[in-house]
Amino acid sequence: MKTQFLSKSNSLDQSNHLNHKQNQIYHCLCFDWKNSFFIFTFLFFSIITTSPILSKTISVCSHCTVKSVKAAINLSQNGDTIQVKVGIYKEGFLPITKSISIIGEAGVVIDGLKEKHVFGIYSNGVRLQNLKIIGSGISDLTEFAGVYAEKVTNCHFENLELEDNVYGFYLAETTNCILKNNVSIGNAKNEVLGGNGIHLWSASHNKIIGNKLKKHRDGIYLEFSENLEIEGNVSKENIRYGMHFMFSSHNQFNRNVFKNNSAGVAVMYSKDIFMEANEFLDNWGESSNGILLKDITDSTLSKNRFEGNTIAVFADGITNIKFQKNDFINNGWGIKILGNTDYNKIIDNNFIKNVFDISTNTKSTTNEFVNNYWDHYEGYDLDKDHFGDIPHKTIHFFGYWIAVYPFLMVLYESPVVLFLQGIEKAFPIVTPIEFEDQHPRMKERI
Repeated sequence: MKTQFLSKSNSLDQSNHLNHKQNQIYHCLCFDWKNSFFIFTFLFFSIITTSPILSKTISVCSHCTVKSVKAAINLSQNGDTIQVKVGIYKEGFLPITKSISIIGEAGVVIDGLKEKHVFGIYSNGVRLQNLKIIGSGISDLTEFAGVYAEKVTNCHFENLELEDNVYGFYLAETTNCILKNNVSIGNAKNEVLGGNGIHLWSASHNKIIGNKLKKHRDGIYLEFSENLEIEGNVSKENIRYGMHFMFSSHNQFNRNVFKNNSAGVAVMYSKDIFMEANEFLDNWGESSNGILLKDITDSTLSKNRFEGNTIAVFADGITNIKFQKNDFINNGWGIKILGNTDYNKIIDNNFIKNVFDISTNTKSTTNEFVNNYWDHYEGYDLDKDHFGDIPHKTIHFFGYWIAVYPFLMVLYESPVVLFLQGIEKAFPIVTPIEFEDQHPRMKERI
């Protein structure tokens, strides 16, 4: 009996143990299923609520349900697109605080009614495209713009036509924004009341590509802005500079055209600037420059064309700048180098039909002139290596004195000056300085 009882007891224990295991497995499966369901539900709603599939397009036109851009902006959510049909929309100030796109058909005009900015961008990821934007406000205290963006990233402004705005684009503390293929025609009457076509303040990693700018104070103005890509723009007929840098290092501008401005470009108080394949044309006036370089260092000007400028390059306080493979053609002065410029290299450039190739106000220099072509060179090449056998004096008698005493320009080509130039050829020692290219090219670089 005892044995039978123990046997039954053991069977009962085993059965209980098995049931306990089954219950554990059941509870575990239930727990996992419940958690899995919760996780799945959470992920599902997260994806749905953030998915671009839920973004919508809002049409705006005179016969649409939504008849104004302002109303469409109010109805929109992040990720939406506002499609504006052809027409003139008298909107006033349009603030944008959502990540939306506003895209117009050909013939869309957005009128700011001279209130404030036409568009004020205060959200990341905003796109404006294919719009004509007119009528920013005018103020002595506030810099109103056709498109104003502040403290945003990833904004994109493309194929916009801006007219009759004080500032075209004004970007403050923006990053990774793109301004592409826009046109901005300003209304600047003078430097005080006029604004700039594209104005960047404390901005970085922005791209300014393929824009056309005219009749502003400065076509492009950059201050405390770095790591910019400025390429393929045309800036002309501006009342001050085609482009103006201030305290903006680590930038590059390539293949731009600066034409018929009061002055072409000013690069000031900056370093590490790369300037290649730009054209500085017909910036002509009493003190106009193709480019003014003021207190900049460690930069390069390469393959640029300077033609028809009063002064192609005005160099003041620059150090360690390389001028290489540039063309200086038919300017008043090719390069005017002040005495505070040191350790710069002028290499492999063409100097053709300039009144003065080089001018300076100092008698000594640490700047180097190497393998340039000078159309005034009168040396020879007996060893046929295509470089002159005797050095070329880059600065001549009158060129030096005109830099020291500019009023002497009235004597240019007078009998007195022609007589002194004849003496200089016979007795080169009368030339007061010795800037020389030791191995000038015999033929222009192509």
